[in-house]
Amino acid sequence: MSRGFLPIVLAVILIAVVTVVEGVYLKDRWGTPGVEASELGQRFKHVPKKIGDWTGIDMPVSKDVKERSGAVNFVNRRYTLEGTDHSVDLWLIIGHSRDIIRHTPDICYASSGFQQQGSQLRYTVNYNGDKEARFFTSKFNKEDSLVRQMQRVFWAWNHPDIQKWDAPDKARFHYGMSTRTLYKMYFTSRLTTDEDTFDDSPAAQFASLVLPVIDAALFSEQPTATSSPESRIESPKPEVESPEPG
Repeated sequence: MSRGFLPIVLAVILIAVVTVVEGVYLKDRWGTPGVEASELGQRFKHVPKKIGDWTGIDMPVSKDVKERSGAVNFVNRRYTLEGTDHSVDLWLIIGHSRDIIRHTPDICYASSGFQQQGSQLRYTVNYNGDKEARFFTSKFNKEDSLVRQMQRVFWAWNHPDIQKWDAPDKARFHYGMSTRTLYKMYFTSRLTTDEDTFDDSPAAQFASLVLPVIDAALFSEQPTATSSPESRIESPKPEVESPEPG
């Protein structure tokens, strides 16, 4: 090959590489993430409102929150344990990876006037005998002249092909911009006075109960709810309003 043609060949190769990177990683030229997320999001209707002794009520989501979170479809539901005032908010969404990854609790809770208390830590939920889900968890505090609110939030992501709830370091790089569709889930509850460990959190206890149900709804051919184990939650506390999810 003549040396004169070498720069031309290299330029063609470079253009081809840039085109693929741009199409796959930045502009979804080779995929339709909105359609994929919309189709998978239809499975959210299989997440039941009654799970064991917990009963859920759908909560409204503003257009602004939906757009900021990147949610193509969502479940925003408050579950209350029968006979108590204990409640856990479930925020389950699906959308494009680039949108789902970027809006984490340290951003959306701050916009509602909450301050993060300490660093985020990891918490593992074991369920269905041999399965585990890894979540980030952190506490958020809000004080005004009338009330002090303390919330604990657990959050994780899930790739539809992997089907594992996880909280990886640098999630943006872990899942990548080319991962067109991604799930995200929050469990949120009030921080109770007798909550000495993560396991004492109503949200953690609810997570171990509801994860098999959510997995069945999202990843099984025929979603079915599972029966609930006995809850360890005691000493109900008065409920306070939760910030909008993100």
